[in-house]
Amino acid sequence: MDGTQILVAVLGVVGSSGFLVALVNGGVKVANGTAGRERVRNAGMKEQRNEAWADAERERDRADLEAFNRRLTEEYASQLRRDCTEHGITYRELRPWPALKKPPQKESP
Repeated sequence: MDGTQILVAVLGVVGSSGFLVALVNGGVKVANGTAGRERVRNAGMKEQRNEAWADAERERDRADLEAFNRRLTEEYASQLRRDCTEHGITYRELRPWPALKKPPQKESP
């Protein structure tokens, strides 16, 4: 036998032994009930993932609606101020625009 044949034989033995180890581990898990518990746990994790995706989608929709309504309100306030000035009210007589709060700055590491 040359080196190539020996290498192929060794790889075949190693590969088949790995398959046998996986097969035995699977059989042991089925025999003592671990496989069933893992299946139930994985199903629970899938449900949690799906619920998290649904929560994220609802939050995204809520944020979109809030942003839309805020833009409408800002536009209305701007038009109302313009209407007031067109009817003779000076800018000094109008209430000042509210001071907007800025989000806190993240500290850089």
